[in-house]
Amino acid sequence: MEKGDIRYFAAIDVGSFELELGIYEISAKTGIKRVDYIKHTIALGSDTYKYGKISYEMIDELCDVLSDFKKIMKSYRVDDYKAYATSAMREASNNMQVLDQIKVRAGIDISIISNSEQRFINYMSIDAKGELFEKYIRSGTAVADVGFGSMQLTLYDNGAIQSTQNLSLGVLRLREMVEEIDNITEKKHNVLTELIDNDLNTFKKIYLKDKKVKTIIGVGEPLMYMFKYMNRDADDMIVNYEEFIALFDKIRDKSVEEIENILRVGKNYAKMIIPSVLIFQRIFDLFNAKEIWLPGTLLIDGIAAEYAKKSNIVNTGHDFRADIIASSKSLAKRYRGNSKHTTVVEKNALMIFDAIKSLSGLSERDRLLVQIAAILHNIGKFINMKNSDVATYNIISSSEIIGISHDERMLVAEMSNIDTEESIYNKRDIRLAKLSAILQMANALDRSHKQKIKDYSLKLDDNKLILEIRYMGDLSLEMLSFNSHRDFFREIFGIEFVLKQIRTF
Repeated sequence: MEKGDIRYFAAIDVGSFELELGIYEISAKTGIKRVDYIKHTIALGSDTYKYGKISYEMIDELCDVLSDFKKIMKSYRVDDYKAYATSAMREASNNMQVLDQIKVRAGIDISIISNSEQRFINYMSIDAKGELFEKYIRSGTAVADVGFGSMQLTLYDNGAIQSTQNLSLGVLRLREMVEEIDNITEKKHNVLTELIDNDLNTFKKIYLKDKKVKTIIGVGEPLMYMFKYMNRDADDMIVNYEEFIALFDKIRDKSVEEIENILRVGKNYAKMIIPSVLIFQRIFDLFNAKEIWLPGTLLIDGIAAEYAKKSNIVNTGHDFRADIIASSKSLAKRYRGNSKHTTVVEKNALMIFDAIKSLSGLSERDRLLVQIAAILHNIGKFINMKNSDVATYNIISSSEIIGISHDERMLVAEMSNIDTEESIYNKRDIRLAKLSAILQMANALDRSHKQKIKDYSLKLDDNKLILEIRYMGDLSLEMLSFNSHRDFFREIFGIEFVLKQIRTF
């Protein structure tokens, strides 16, 4: 793409409470610019969270609105589009039927993204705002991404993710929980506060500990409506604790009708304000934070940023790959993974991957996944020494790793089960078999967990991968483990892996 060329891109978010369409101009020269924005309120989450499925009436409305979106996209002659659905669609038992109806009737392909993918895309939208994101995450920052279905709470320090958890504190869920309570505002506030504090106190005890949080980065549309009351730019603002509490006190006891008038929003949005503001008020108090930054971004902005980056049109400033690795290392640390061993296995896995890359048919994304698996491959020993492989699988499959999809996380979980040779041979997925074979050999080279192999050279000669190790001591255990996995490696890649020990005097 030439520097002056402009590409038109459409991003669609099928959310729990509304449908959003953003039209973007993307170019290497001017970056990413949103030129049009359309939204339609439709509470899919009310159906899903109450009844477990999306009703026929909702499907009809969905298809009609998305058909209109398609017409708008055609009027802009967009070059490409991405449409993502989040928790309401993800949790609906009839989601496949709904997506098929949308494809047939509206002509739009929608992908259901996992929670970790959704939050990762949101973080990309924040990064696209400029240098403030990098500034804040260098020291004590919590990103509170409050959606209609759930909240993602992520701690950043030294420019990298320290921990992240998804909590069932979406504003629509909270509103539904207190809907049956009689119309006494104080009683609803008390119930909401107890619900919120229950999860936040647990998070604080397990993950925050003695870490200091100075700044909250607040993501969530209901919160932006609240700050319009301050007559400030809702697209990018910083509010200190005193300003926030003063504003909170002005609306906390107001009825839905009064909030409608004060904030000039519709009734459905007005109902969301108090749960959203309560969440941030409790985060402020429990974390003892000093200020909140609202970048004013939406998921569709992140979708556009993701597209621009993948298309090599615009580069983001933050290294999100490093976040994925940091998140994985944080998970390993929580389960007391053997850091010296995993560091060596990680290094070995990347060394082998890079050496055979030209013959493997694997991608850079695969390299990242095998690196994650190397970091996490022995965390199950914290739970069960005897059946650590099963425990490792269960931990990884149940954990959140921001930046990889559900399918990728399950691939890592399967890959990390490296102690059961028979299970590897039964795997149908050749991609999984390739990555598993690399991880097996990487682990075999430090089978004793004593980091013996430090001075070595690795080269690919025709279809032979030769590892020469200069070591005076005993490598019997490593040799035994290496030989037990070598045939599988050769079977998968068609490459003979040879280990030579060179004793120097």
